[in-house]
Amino acid sequence: MRRMKNKGKVVFALLLVALMCSFSVGYADTPNKEIAFADAGWDSVKFHNAVAGFIAEELYGYSWREVPGSSTVLHEGLINGEIDVHMEEWTNNLATYDEDVEAGKLKDLGINFDDNYQGFYVPRYVIEGDKTRGIEPSAPDLKTVEDLKKYPDVFPDAESQSKGRIYGGIPGWEVDKILHNKFLHYGLDENFIYFRPGSDSALASAITGAYDRGEPIVAYYWEPTWLMGMYDMVLLQDEPYDPATYNAGKTALPPVKVTVGVSNEFYDNNPEMVEFLSNYQTSSALTSEALAYMQETGANYKETAKWFLQEHDELIDKWLNEEDATTLRSSLNDDTATSTIGWFKEIPFRIPLDLQAIDQSVRDFSVKHDNIFNAIRGALSNFVNGIYFVLNSIPWFIFILLVFIAGWKVTNNVRKGILYAVLLLFVGLLGLWSLMNETLSIVIASVFISLILGFPLGIFISMSDRADRIVRPILDTMQTMPVFVYLIPALLFFGLGKPPAVIATTIYAIVPIIRMTSHGIKQIDKEVVEASIAFGSTRLQSLIKVQIPQALPTIMTGVNQTIMMAMSMVVTTSMIGATGLGMEVLISVNRVEIGRGLVSGISVVILAVILDRITQGLVKKSEVNTNDR
Repeated sequence: MRRMKNKGKVVFALLLVALMCSFSVGYADTPNKEIAFADAGWDSVKFHNAVAGFIAEELYGYSWREVPGSSTVLHEGLINGEIDVHMEEWTNNLATYDEDVEAGKLKDLGINFDDNYQGFYVPRYVIEGDKTRGIEPSAPDLKTVEDLKKYPDVFPDAESQSKGRIYGGIPGWEVDKILHNKFLHYGLDENFIYFRPGSDSALASAITGAYDRGEPIVAYYWEPTWLMGMYDMVLLQDEPYDPATYNAGKTALPPVKVTVGVSNEFYDNNPEMVEFLSNYQTSSALTSEALAYMQETGANYKETAKWFLQEHDELIDKWLNEEDATTLRSSLNDDTATSTIGWFKEIPFRIPLDLQAIDQSVRDFSVKHDNIFNAIRGALSNFVNGIYFVLNSIPWFIFILLVFIAGWKVTNNVRKGILYAVLLLFVGLLGLWSLMNETLSIVIASVFISLILGFPLGIFISMSDRADRIVRPILDTMQTMPVFVYLIPALLFFGLGKPPAVIATTIYAIVPIIRMTSHGIKQIDKEVVEASIAFGSTRLQSLIKVQIPQALPTIMTGVNQTIMMAMSMVVTTSMIGATGLGMEVLISVNRVEIGRGLVSGISVVILAVILDRITQGLVKKSEVNTNDR
């Protein structure tokens, strides 16, 4: 027995030594310097990060990571030193870029590429048709931006059928102002709506969705991107670029100067990386080539970076001195160099998931059932627009008076009614009344649908243990799922705007009303239910006249939570083009405008507080009524 214990101790000691050795190997390999690269979300910047990061790792012993954010937020991060390197500073889209460089807030290391184009694009089949897909040309004479005036019917707006839709720039980008000026300059506002998509991902999704369905679309986009490499898009012509008038939208946008920027601290403390990055220069064509390789092969960014460096060996000599270039080539040819201890840091096996196949199958499903989704989108659009029309038709002073009366009556406190009315008046005085009505119309529509679907479902699972066991994990998943995930199916199936915002908000906000309805009915004393049946009630009569009234306080709590969760989606859904107060917050974040963000944020809070207090008052009233019975 003692011998076995000794053997166990020896084995344990050997394992401990092996573990410590492994840790020491791992620690010795871990670089003590880290570079924070800016990740603006699009593929080209991730690719350039991977190229620069690979060279930094192999030659200078750095580790690296990416910090996500919008282009303006990342630019601020570079100035504050929270970001070390930004491989793609789109200078024309940053209003203060030249001033910041001149003021010494960051260092401009030179041009990464400046041969890219941007502007309004349409799919080629819109102009020339596509016989292989059976698409007839819908705008054969469309060549210039001004020609769009002749084709509003070709690009109908899903929310306003009497006008066409032009997908404009991302809110907060400098180019958005220029595009809107162009929109006004050519008089397109007479029969088009300038639609801001909320984010570049949402814009890409709108274009790819329309292209897959063979539908006409006109949208702002830029090069180099995988989307421009994959899809046959035509840039609409404009008047030749004139630096004096392009800001007013009168001439074409120039190719954007995309530079490599570093923070001042990074510039002072990392001379070898600064020297390399100062020589770093590619082109739009080279970047598109790499992105196309990645899209075709399914390679990740790091694999693509290695492939790119091997494919364009001449760049290594331009970027690095002779000694470093030789070292890098040796590293590129040594496939085992970076994998000797990779098994220790990462699990060496992967489940072979074909994510592209999943994406494609979802897109195919969307295209196949496009008629159904279009019908739902149209119905939701009419519903939200109807609510907005009603809200906008109510004179502001009547609206405030109604809020005062509601606040007074549900709380039995006239001072609270006055407070709510004053708060609402404050939102109007900030000039956000119309935007508030837009937000309210989305929230009301979402809450209404949530209650219509959630209330009967809550009753159903309260009466069936089997249904409860099936639905409960689904509700748990829905409640813990990151809210941004809900935007993806809404975006794919219903496009951009208010209808997908209602869908995403409903999915997120429906959970409380289901849970609380079920919980409220279940907690009723069984003897009360049995007594009602003993007195001759049917199960339906018992449910309607006894159980639901008894559970009303709990159900009203569910209504309150549903409203609050719908309000919490206001800013999130602005990323898929939902206008209102949330879009104001998103624009202020993208432009780093603190005042604008504060005003719109406070307005959202005021709206949420008023809705919360009024519904809480209803909860208390229902409790009193229940206790009185």
